[in-house]
This record gives sequence, structure tokens and C-alpha cells, in this order.
Amino acid sequence: MKIKQAWTDSLYVLAVALVFWAVATHWELSEHIAAFSRIHETDQIDELPFLLIVLFLGMTWYSWRRSMEARQEIAERIRSEQQVQELLRHNSDLAQRLFTAQEDERRALARELHDEMAQTVTAIRTEAAVLTAHQASPHEVHLSAQRIADAAQQVSQMTRNMLLQLRPMALDSMGLREAVLALCQQWQNSSGIECECEIPDLMDSDAQDYLCVTVYRLVQEALTNVAKHSRATKVLLNLHTTSQGNLLLTIRDNGQGLPSVQNNSQGFGLLGMRERVASLKGSFHLHTEPGQGVEISIELPVKLDTSA
Repeated sequence: MKIKQAWTDSLYVLAVALVFWAVATHWELSEHIAAFSRIHETDQIDELPFLLIVLFLGMTWYSWRRSMEARQEIAERIRSEQQVQELLRHNSDLAQRLFTAQEDERRALARELHDEMAQTVTAIRTEAAVLTAHQASPHEVHLSAQRIADAAQQVSQMTRNMLLQLRPMALDSMGLREAVLALCQQWQNSSGIECECEIPDLMDSDAQDYLCVTVYRLVQEALTNVAKHSRATKVLLNLHTTSQGNLLLTIRDNGQGLPSVQNNSQGFGLLGMRERVASLKGSFHLHTEPGQGVEISIELPVKLDTSA
């Protein structure tokens, strides 16, 4: 459609030029202009055609510049719209993954409650029935009581594990520093990967609850990624306060690294970490080379802006 309109406009311009040429030829305009210029030589009228030519060229250059600027602005708008569309797709994909993760967590908790918790409670009720039986011997009573105690301990442990999935309770009882240290120690024991932590004293009282939970979850997700994908033997974790008063979290492993940051940064683990950091208006940097491990550097503001 635009090409057809351009051809139509070009034909209009050509037709106007041909009509003007025909009129000028018929009336011999150049001769009349030359005669008029000679009569008014003292007023320098004969220089007017050159002035008009320069003015025409200048206006042509001016139109070309404005046209280029308009094209650049249009191209920038197109790029901005593409970025907005990409962000919308990104957010939609993230929301879908978050909903899927929530459903998976709920399904896992429901399975634990049904398969393990319900069975353990049933075992406790059975053992309690044995205790209430009049024909039970003292030895049987002792064994039943011991099994009830073991089952109660198992229920307590399962409840603790479920609560940890929902909320890191260690933050409330120990603070951010001790909670992260405990998490790293527990992860090291379960994964068999050495985890060296450098966490100086942090001013937990200055950090808001959401910030503490975010840092804890970031460490948790990063260590999970290392255990699943890195094939590392050692992890270095550093968490300290910068001179600007921000929290700086650095996690580096000696694993196989990522073959391509662009391809692997869209994994749900890293994607979720980026979104957590973005929610606090922090910065997220990932550096990796094949065979050189992965280094993640995250800086978060301690004083959150609540005015927005």
C-alpha cells in the first residue's frame, strides 16, 4: 500500500513538472525573467534565481534531516514496543511457572500429609489402642510407648520440614547471618560439596523482613542450582555490607560453568532469582565460562523505598 502511494505521488510530481515545463516553453518564461532582471539590475534582481536555488537545496537538506530523524524515532519506537512485548511474554511465562511451582509445592505437601503424616498418626492410634488394652503386658506397653515416641518424633520432623518450605523459621530465631550459615552447613552435609562462607556481622535490625527472606531464598536457590547442575566440589559464599549500606551477596563455584548465559539464564531457578532481585530494585550479575564455574553477584538495598 505504501509503495503504491509513493508511486502515485511520484507521478503527480512528474506531471506537475511537465505542465510547468510546457507553460514555461509556451510563454518563454526565462526570456521574460532575463528581461525583467536587466531592467532592475540595480536592485540585484538577477541574483534571485540563484538565491531560490540555494534556498531549495537548503530546504531539501532540511527535509532530509527531519525525515532521517523521524525514521530513527519510528525505529526506536518499534524497538521499544518489541521490548515491551518481550517483557510481557517474559512476565506471562514467569507467572505461569510460578503458578506451576505453587501447585507442585501444594501437591508435594498434600502427598506428605496423606502418605507420611496420616500413616504415622494411624500408627500412633494403633499403638495407643495397644496401651489401652487390659491384656497388654508391661513389656508390650513399654514397646508401644517407645514406638509412639518414635512416631511423634517423626511427625515433629515432618512438620519442621514442611514449615521450612513455607517459611525459613531460622530467620526469626537466629537472624539473617546465623540462618544463612546454618543453611550452608546443612546443604554441605546433604550435598557433600564443600561450602566456605564469609559472612561478617550483619546489622539484622536494619534489614526488613522481606529483604532477609529474599536473601535466604536467593542463597537457597543458588546452592540448589550448584548441587543440580554444576558438578562442583567447592562453593565460596560471601555476604557483607557495602560502603553504600547495601547487601552484597556473591556465590562462586568451581564447577563446569554454563555453556551459554543467554540460553541458561532463562531457567526457572535463575529467572526466579532475577525476579526476586528486581522486586527489591537490586542488581543481578552472572559471569560464567565453560569449565570455569559460575559466579553470581547480587546487590540489594537495605533501606527499601516504600514511598512508591
